[in-house]
Amino acid sequence: MPRPAVAPPARKVPLRKLLRAASVACGVQFGWALQLSLLTPYVQELGIPHAFASLVWLCGPLSGLLVQPLVGHLSDRLAPASPLGRRRPFIAAGAASIAAAVLTVGFSADLGRLFGDDITPGSTRLGAILVYLIGFWLLDVGNNATQGPCRAFLADLTGR
Repeated sequence: MPRPAVAPPARKVPLRKLLRAASVACGVQFGWALQLSLLTPYVQELGIPHAFASLVWLCGPLSGLLVQPLVGHLSDRLAPASPLGRRRPFIAAGAASIAAAVLTVGFSADLGRLFGDDITPGSTRLGAILVYLIGFWLLDVGNNATQGPCRAFLADLTGR
């Protein structure tokens, strides 16, 4: 009776290295948590009616539909071209995008004043809303651009 084939022993990855690589996902999850907990009330504070706030949330699925497959395809093809590896350039670009988006969203009311928004209470601030929407979209793109390569990086690292 033939013996079943045994898989070769998996390459050991030090726990410290695995934790460092997995910590990248903390930044991505921070971006998603920021959107879910803070940004809907903030968009209403800027003057977007509650009925239209749900339209703002279309940014995530639409950017995920486009960005994740594109970034995945590009990062899989980058191996010989980059000394940083296949995933790190996309993780770095996504992290920079997340940082820029958080700053844009955080200062959207102030930036709206530069565009001539009225600061009286209860007024709709169109400039701030536009800056906010750009920052919100950028945050979604950054999260989606970073999430796929982070997962693939962990898979590359562990060899599974």
